[in-house]
Amino acid sequence: MITFQSKNSAIRQADRITRRVNSVYPHISESKARKAVGYLLQYTVSDTKTGYKLSNLILKNSNKIDNLRCRSGMGIDLFENIIDMLKNKKIGNCYEKSMLCQIIGKINGIKNIYPAKIYCTRNSSGATVQIDHVVAVITDIPLGAGGKYSYRNKDAVILDPWLGITEFAGDYFAKLRTDFAKFFTSINDNDFNMRFLAKTSKNLAEFNKKRKQSFKPDFYLQLHEDELLTDKDAQILKEKHPELIIK
Repeated sequence: MITFQSKNSAIRQADRITRRVNSVYPHISESKARKAVGYLLQYTVSDTKTGYKLSNLILKNSNKIDNLRCRSGMGIDLFENIIDMLKNKKIGNCYEKSMLCQIIGKINGIKNIYPAKIYCTRNSSGATVQIDHVVAVITDIPLGAGGKYSYRNKDAVILDPWLGITEFAGDYFAKLRTDFAKFFTSINDNDFNMRFLAKTSKNLAEFNKKRKQSFKPDFYLQLHEDELLTDKDAQILKEKHPELIIK
């Protein structure tokens, strides 16, 4: 049981869930494979036999996960399909991993664990964009579906099995801005704003100062009602999938 009365143990206990997600059902992350194959294609002539094989591999896996998601269903059917994708079809991305975080957390007595999409607000323009990424969040208070939640300090733990990290919210978002920004184009500086700052800056020092202020995004999480697992359904999944119990 994760309690925020003991913050040192909160990360350690939450990380057990993150690790369990990546170990209980060995599977391929289609999006990670796509990035790896895309990298290989940079060094392979696309009209060669090897290039065709790599391109077809990207298309095959993308179509496979799209087709599996189309049968997602509602209620407990949604969560059964998530487990089937990871356990039997052996494929899943950040969405499936974060949903499994919620399942494992609920089965093991975590009350306030939720899957959440990440949104990013640009300081430079005020525009809000959704980052193509889903995580799980554990808090010490219940959250309502559809709400927007901003976390800067140690009042929430973020579980990100796709990146393989478990951090307090403030530390997690700091890593998104720096170490992992390359994975998410929404976080990166865009060319238009960069050119605008260059034109309005008198020197390099001023440009760097404006850039630091303008391109430090604010983050918030948003939950969705049809993706929240009830205690009743968690008990059903616990009985059907005992391998998800952390002993």
